[in-house]
Amino acid sequence: MTVEDALEELSHDHEDLNRQVLDIGARLVSDEPAASNARLVELREQLFLHFAREEEGLFPFVVDHFPDLVDRVRQMETAHDAICGAVARMCHMLAAGTNPLALTPVFERFELAYAGHAKVEAELLFSLRKRVDADQRLALAELVRDL
Repeated sequence: MTVEDALEELSHDHEDLNRQVLDIGARLVSDEPAASNARLVELREQLFLHFAREEEGLFPFVVDHFPDLVDRVRQMETAHDAICGAVARMCHMLAAGTNPLALTPVFERFELAYAGHAKVEAELLFSLRKRVDADQRLALAELVRDL
């Protein structure tokens, strides 16, 4: 796997996640609570996996090779926690039988945090595509291979 593959895969992950977030936002109040919960659980699991790939592969690579980007990585880690917390809370609320309409303020905060994070991540990936050299490409490919 090349670094382009790794960076493209992370970008494609976000494209799919973006579609899911939009779908959940559009359907949250119109679906049965069980269907909304199933969508949120699926999104939660995909977010957890995507964020793990970043935190266990991409972020250590960036910190090691591009110290000027450490603050951006830390910002993204903080956003991961906020995003995961909001999605976990919404899953819990629906599983407990909360009226889906009551999720609206939590979903709005989640959506705002997610959109901001997606923008920062896209900028980071764009920057990395231009900055990595051949050795760094191999190092990143090795880090993300099994994640």
